[in-house]
Amino acid sequence: MSRVRVCASQELVDGGAGVRFEVDQRGRPQAAFAVRFHGRVHGYINRCAHVPIELDWNHGEFFDTSKLYL
Repeated sequence: MSRVRVCASQELVDGGAGVRFEVDQRGRPQAAFAVRFHGRVHGYINRCAHVPIELDWNHGEFFDTSKLYL
């Protein structure tokens, strides 16, 4: 597994905007993102499991208005 710097840690504000990036998944590039929640950084593939859409409703905005849910 190779590591790639996505952003500086201070760019991820708790409950704030996420940072988009790409990962290689089975030889194909996939949109992904990282967010900070309760002090921890989490990374996800940027795709809804139910509907074939990306999860940010506005570029980099993944949390709802309560800042509790993606």
